[in-house]
Amino acid sequence: MPRAFWFRKDLRLQDNLALASAAKGSIADGDGKVFAFYWLRPKEFGTLSGIRAHSLAASLASLSDSMEGNLSVISSDRISELVEFLSDNKISVLHATESFDPEGIAEQKLMASKLKTAAIDLDLEDSNYAVKPGSVLKPTDGTPYRVYTPFFKAWYQIGWPGSVKLPKGFEFIGVKKFAAVPKPVSPAPFKVIAGEQYALKTFTRFKKRALAEYSDNRNRADLSGTSKLSHALAHGEIHPRTLLAQLGDSEGENVFRKEIAWREFYADVLFHNPHTLDDYYEPRFKQMEYDQGPAAKAKLERWQSGTTGFPMVDAGMRQLLAEGWLHNRVRMIVASFLVKDLHLEWQLGASWFEQNLSDY
Repeated sequence: MPRAFWFRKDLRLQDNLALASAAKGSIADGDGKVFAFYWLRPKEFGTLSGIRAHSLAASLASLSDSMEGNLSVISSDRISELVEFLSDNKISVLHATESFDPEGIAEQKLMASKLKTAAIDLDLEDSNYAVKPGSVLKPTDGTPYRVYTPFFKAWYQIGWPGSVKLPKGFEFIGVKKFAAVPKPVSPAPFKVIAGEQYALKTFTRFKKRALAEYSDNRNRADLSGTSKLSHALAHGEIHPRTLLAQLGDSEGENVFRKEIAWREFYADVLFHNPHTLDDYYEPRFKQMEYDQGPAAKAKLERWQSGTTGFPMVDAGMRQLLAEGWLHNRVRMIVASFLVKDLHLEWQLGASWFEQNLSDY
């Protein structure tokens, strides 16, 4: 078992460059076997809301099915136990997709350090984006863009490679003692459907249903005018490359391409400014005054429960609780309402989104 693959936020088989490298490496090694696993931290998983927990579980279950049940879920809060298992099974190389967010960077640095003591190489490749965060820089001084439009132009000019297919001639191997799918603590609010094949079908339906009118209808909360792919992108059930490769030059397709670039712009902002995960991008806004105390807490609770008395805001917040998803335009409305009308600091809303959005 000389090679292993660590699934992170890339829960798919196709267009997965790091996984393809693991497969090619195993073939070159001569045994053609890849031990594939997902590292689950029970404490962290136990804190997820019902929707988020079932969302991840559904995604993992679908991935395991596509691997004929050979996905191992290693449940441990201690990275040392994971590394010990890899060492005991004579793993020489661990492959994974590189992360560029603060938590992911810290995680892979710790993993690399622990693996080094066990003489195991960590091979990080690719990213969860079409263009790796940190790659789009101003040609004048090499600094990152702070404004979206010039970022998009430079991002589009850099471009991205074509989709990657898994090679033939290798097989996944699992370890029976590891459960394939974690069991969420709280009951499912509804049946969650997820996974790579569902994501591909969702994109196919979107192209037929709404892509042509996307430039206008994506802003209509009363219509099904968005792609509904945010969950799939967040879990890596589909790669942005897969979407971009199928886009033409119509108005709807160009706007959808730009929406994908918005996601990549903010990944780039976070990479260069990790403090913005919970602090201000523009420091002067930190000086603004916000409401505090019992009255502010009561306003926050009404916002969270969808009982503010403002129909559009309340409809959105109730949908969030019921479905773990919000229309893009409604996200803007409820966030703006929280900060500009209720005078509450943005981190309070971000925390609520993190707790309840399945695509967080």
